[in-house]
Amino acid sequence: MSKKVLIGVTALTLTMNAFAIEYSLKDNMLKLNSYMIQMQAAFIEGDKDKAVRTANALNGEAKMLFGDEKLMAALLPKGKENKVRIAMMSSRTIDDNVIIINASMNTAHWETAQNAYLDIQKACMRCHTLIRD
Repeated sequence: MSKKVLIGVTALTLTMNAFAIEYSLKDNMLKLNSYMIQMQAAFIEGDKDKAVRTANALNGEAKMLFGDEKLMAALLPKGKENKVRIAMMSSRTIDDNVIIINASMNTAHWETAQNAYLDIQKACMRCHTLIRD
C-alpha cells in the first residue's frame, strides 16, 4: 500500500513540476510580449526614456528566461528541447539590439533605434515559428 502512495505522490509531483514549467514559460512570454507592446507605444509616442526603460526591462526578462541553456531546454514544449539554440540565439539578438537602442537614444538616430526594435520583433517571431514548426 505504501508503494502505491509513494508512486502516486511521485506522479503528482512530476505532473505539478511539468505544469509549473509550462506556466512559467507562458508567464514569461506574456511579460516579454507586454514589454514589446510598451516599447512600440514608446516609439509611437516619441518617448525616448520610456523606450529605453522598456527595452532594458525586456532584455532583463529575456536574460532571466534564456540565460541558462539547461533551464530553457526544460521549459520548451515536450519534443522541442533540441531547439534550445534557436531560443538562445534570439536572446542574443535581443541583447544586441537593446544595446543599439540604448546607444541610438543618446544621439539623433531615432530611426536606428526603431529598426533595432523591429529586429527584436523579428527574432521573437523567428523563434516562435521555428520552435512551433
